[in-house]
Amino acid sequence: MKNKDLLNICYKFFNRFITVNELIANLKKLDLNKLSNEEKKEIKDLIKGIEDLAKKHPNQIDDYVIKKKEAIEEIIEKLDQATEDEELNKQVKNLKKDYKKEIDSHERWYAVTDYINNNKYFNTCFDNLTKYELLEFIAQYICAPFPPQLKQNEFDELVKVGIEKDEREWLWRLAFNYETRDINFDEIVDYFIKMKDGYYLAELVSAIGSTLDIDQLIDKINDKDLIKDLKERKDVMRHFVNEKQFGKLFKKL
Repeated sequence: MKNKDLLNICYKFFNRFITVNELIANLKKLDLNKLSNEEKKEIKDLIKGIEDLAKKHPNQIDDYVIKKKEAIEEIIEKLDQATEDEELNKQVKNLKKDYKKEIDSHERWYAVTDYINNNKYFNTCFDNLTKYELLEFIAQYICAPFPPQLKQNEFDELVKVGIEKDEREWLWRLAFNYETRDINFDEIVDYFIKMKDGYYLAELVSAIGSTLDIDQLIDKINDKDLIKDLKERKDVMRHFVNEKQFGKLFKKL
């Protein structure tokens, strides 16, 4: 994947995992040695443009920042009560760090995001990704707030590549990234059933169960070993599968 680091750094920024300042700092650390002089210039111009926008749009505490801070604070208050749970305490500690971190205002974030999205060199790098590289690019995060925009046929092409390479983890993550994007996930469901993979099928239901036709899914499952496996994973799916539906599935044993 050419310019993988450039794309990944910008994607982190698009999804607000890093701030404008961190974006600039990370882009300046890119190894440009293997690039042509023209490509080096394109990246330097990109960084300069972002720096200019950062100066033009100094960070401010707007409604987005206030609401984000309030949301983090609310989660901290809820989790902070579970002082005996080591894992929860670790999460609280990380959240407290996040609370203290700088958060870009919407105006600042949008201005830089729009600039990068309209940058010719960035778009050339992104458009040159193979289907497999794009699948890997999206699947690097379990669920990013702003994944690349895909139509159903484009999504299906990535699913096809994932099935050919048997990238089950990537397929699960791909689905989770597009849970709210009005996408049909039947091909992924059918593949996990075909492979008799109870783990990923249960994880898929747990992640995007609200978008699936659970009764239709149950009708497709007839392998007894798969059903036994899913029975052991009942708790993972119970948020989207009711007792009547579980009964319908387990009756096939």
